[in-house]
Amino acid sequence: MKKNYLFVLTVLAFCTLFLNASTAPDTVWTRTFGGSNNENCYEGHQTSDGGFIAVGSTYSYGSGSNDVWLLKTDADGNEEWNQTYGGGATDYGYSLQQTSDNGFIITGFTQSYGNGGFDVWLIKTDENGVEDWNQTFGGTENDFGRSVIQTSDGGYLIGGITGSFGAGSNDIWLIK
Repeated sequence: MKKNYLFVLTVLAFCTLFLNASTAPDTVWTRTFGGSNNENCYEGHQTSDGGFIAVGSTYSYGSGSNDVWLLKTDADGNEEWNQTYGGGATDYGYSLQQTSDNGFIITGFTQSYGNGGFDVWLIKTDENGVEDWNQTFGGTENDFGRSVIQTSDGGYLIGGITGSFGAGSNDIWLIK
């Protein structure tokens, strides 16, 4: 009985010490970006130069109702540059990764280009966000790019959703 009591006290003391040592990190800085309409960020990462990159959508800037918005900051959150991509309809950037050449690969979806409805959109940029190329994937139904990575062979893998292909109304879609 005495051993059980000591064990319980030891566990409680350890938990109390551990919980008190686990404090939330301090906020270093906060920044907001956007215009008079709606802007959304869907993913962000630290870049190889110590800054940050974020992708999402903007209704305030660009050429359509919503356009893909890529925003680069320095390590202190100060904007270095931003770029928009899109046409006259709705376009969203959902996921990005810095590539081995220090550019960026973005996936999302576009209604401005492609085969109808929404199509998966893959955009490759240089290190300043200037578009190198883009490609759409999809059919006549709605198809969405949700994540992208650069693969070990230098290619790309998109994870998304397709309503155009597969067995059901919406299926997982991997594109390499």
